[in-house]
Amino acid sequence: MSIASNLRRAVDENGVSAAFLAREIGAEPSTVRRYLNGTSRPNDTVLTRLAACLPGWSPEDIKYGRATRRNGKVTTDEVSRITGIDPLSLRVGLQRGIWPFGTAYKRPGSTHYTYEYDPEAVIRYVAARDAMREAEHEEGRVLQGAGG
Repeated sequence: MSIASNLRRAVDENGVSAAFLAREIGAEPSTVRRYLNGTSRPNDTVLTRLAACLPGWSPEDIKYGRATRRNGKVTTDEVSRITGIDPLSLRVGLQRGIWPFGTAYKRPGSTHYTYEYDPEAVIRYVAARDAMREAEHEEGRVLQGAGG
């Protein structure tokens, strides 16, 4: 999901308006409407301000999405959507203990597995991965500038 769709979901759940959010974060209502329709993206500082106005939502929830639980559990498809990792790789990775955000349990007397995910760990993983990519990107720009 995009920041815009996550933000719309948070706004709907909390029953607030774009005008209310704009007042609370010190922005124009048109700016908040652009965030909501996806034509503009809030930076991390603005995401923090928005989350402060939306009880139950963190900046990471707005930025990366929030795993929805079905029968108390988060599905492999949902984790795949959030992480960008294909479902088969998630399942095999959990079976081998590669992914730090879930566990695979083999059912007794069966060859089938049950997969369980920790939604907060999924979000932490994605946030850390994105921060590392951004740092590598910045380092590459610095090195590129030094070589020129």
